[in-house]
Amino acid sequence: MIEVTNVNSKDKVVEDNNKEKNEFILKRRRRKFVKKLVLSLLFLIGVLMTLLLKHPYFNIKDIKVNNNKNISISSVIETSKLSKGNNIFYIDLDSAKKNLLKDPYILDAEMKRELPSTLVVTVKEREAVFYGNNGNRYLVLDKNGVVLEERQDIKNMNLVKLQGFDENKSKVGQPIVVDDERKIETARELSALLGSKKDNYGISTVDIHDITNIKVYYNNICIKLGNNERLEEKLNKAFNIAFQKEELKGKKGYIDVSFEGNPVVFIE
Repeated sequence: MIEVTNVNSKDKVVEDNNKEKNEFILKRRRRKFVKKLVLSLLFLIGVLMTLLLKHPYFNIKDIKVNNNKNISISSVIETSKLSKGNNIFYIDLDSAKKNLLKDPYILDAEMKRELPSTLVVTVKEREAVFYGNNGNRYLVLDKNGVVLEERQDIKNMNLVKLQGFDENKSKVGQPIVVDDERKIETARELSALLGSKKDNYGISTVDIHDITNIKVYYNNICIKLGNNERLEEKLNKAFNIAFQKEELKGKKGYIDVSFEGNPVVFIE
């Protein structure tokens, strides 16, 4: 008996295998081509972006400063070390902010880019509220007792004198030196409570030498507040008396609201 081999069937199998192999090779080549194409495009885009970002079109032409009251625009720009002409994308805004925060008058700062060529600097300033002095040396303070600057005079600054801290040891850019941290908290609270009253009542001095015997002076009248509890209540009581009593105007004396009960009013 003669065995008959199916030649056509074997050829078909070989043909199918070759076809699958060729398709696999073609797919692999296409993937390589696509990968190379993508990489080439990314490279070209990167080169174009680099050239574009370095173009003079993006050089800083204007630096705007917002919310500055005590510090001049030129001083803000100089302190930040920002300058026109530099590329807006290559400047270090974090570094510029750190430079600004070295100025005691600046509490915070925000910066943003406005394309194509403008920088906007928004500052939050500390407000001068108090002053202390030792001889001809005046220290300007904010409500939190931070020393903002040292001056030879404080004319036209409308500040309230703060007594009860060490003027000799207190330095610019740092909180005042006190022997009791409650003194700074008390000065902060009084600053908020007094507000516009310092103008309306001619408040001149806040004395925190003794935290149990706090005093506020307006015109020639001393308001004795005692400790730092219920300050708002005691101040309101004292100012109501001062406002209603005509005989207190231009006179020396004191209003004692340091205790419960009716205040004591004394006129020299």
